[in-house]
Amino acid sequence: MEKQNLTMPHITVVGAGIIGICCACQLQRKGFSVTVIDRVPPGESCSWGNNGNISSRAVVPFSLPGMVWKAPKWVMEKYGPLAINWSYLPRALPWLIRFVQAGSLNKVLDISDDMASIYRKALQATTELLKATGAEDVVRHEGLLTVYQDEAGLRNDKLSWDLKAKHGVPATKITRQEIQEMEPALADIFEIGMYNPEACYAVDPYKVVNRLANFFVRHGGVILQRDVTGFDMGPEGPVAIFTDQGAIEINNLVIAAGAWSHKLSAQLGNRVPLESHRGYHTTLPDSGVELKTPIIWADHHFSATPMDVGLRFAGTVEFAGLDAPPNFSNVQNLLDLGQRVFPDLNCKSFTEWMGHRPATPDTLPVIGRSPHFPKVYYAFGHGQLGLTGGAVTGRLLSEIVAGEPTSIDAHPFRIDRF
Repeated sequence: MEKQNLTMPHITVVGAGIIGICCACQLQRKGFSVTVIDRVPPGESCSWGNNGNISSRAVVPFSLPGMVWKAPKWVMEKYGPLAINWSYLPRALPWLIRFVQAGSLNKVLDISDDMASIYRKALQATTELLKATGAEDVVRHEGLLTVYQDEAGLRNDKLSWDLKAKHGVPATKITRQEIQEMEPALADIFEIGMYNPEACYAVDPYKVVNRLANFFVRHGGVILQRDVTGFDMGPEGPVAIFTDQGAIEINNLVIAAGAWSHKLSAQLGNRVPLESHRGYHTTLPDSGVELKTPIIWADHHFSATPMDVGLRFAGTVEFAGLDAPPNFSNVQNLLDLGQRVFPDLNCKSFTEWMGHRPATPDTLPVIGRSPHFPKVYYAFGHGQLGLTGGAVTGRLLSEIVAGEPTSIDAHPFRIDRF
């Protein structure tokens, strides 16, 4: 068995995505000795493909009243934001039922309050962590522009904007002319827009994780590339983890393994309804488009973000599980929508990507201590909000592990709420 230095408070974090690395950095800042373990290098799984937005506007649950009636239309539309592998539907159905149940108005209002309690503090936590690690240059503060083809589209999103207003998310309504003045590269097809000046975005999400990971290692952190398969259990919880390269002795344990976290939490006594929101993106390194502000075309749930690596399009959610191969026709749909948004778009060169975003049916992440074992902690289930929630999740988890008063009420994010 591989042994670690457990003479000082030591934490093993399973997962080297944005959540795991942020947890590792925040724990390290608290004085803990930390080891991170993942089957792939930091940031090379789902975190690599993020659309880059870091936004305090994340106060709207994914499940909303009436969505159950919109979903079939979204699935049938060629450019709809939702895709389903029909052979996977029976396995996804229990999760989908919980998802629909979470969309009642009363639950939505409660969930929105809980989202606001953590994500409204995300920008401050992110700025603080990036500054502390010397990585603040990977984020640009340009706001976020949401556009609609007509007033009807904006009216359909009334509940979402009401929730944002309730929680103090700044937004200014702008006209067709103002949209064109702000972003001349956009097609003149958008009648109305909403601009949030508070949002920022990463010029390269992978670079964010990589910078944090490098800082973590320079300050004594250890990152091991291993595939974690299970645990050696003692009377008070796991005393070692099993990997594809042998067992490793552990003390405290954090499960932050993204869409695979429920497989590990189940071995530790907590079954969680976690589903992969398979997300697709395409990045155009030579798009021919100059864009200052990230754009969301709300009518199609389509986003465009200007990054150092090119112009990135994203927006699809696919239900097909962890094992099915990518369906890159979804990328072609994103390119088609991109050509409608940007008349001068150059599509000769582009990349294709699919990643597994870990989603709970109530939108809320899982953050906190295991109800079964005092030295086991969880941090996963952020869905499409991993980059937004990474730093603030790490801060909250580090407070819990250190036994300090928490800056956020962690009760809504407990793993046994399901």
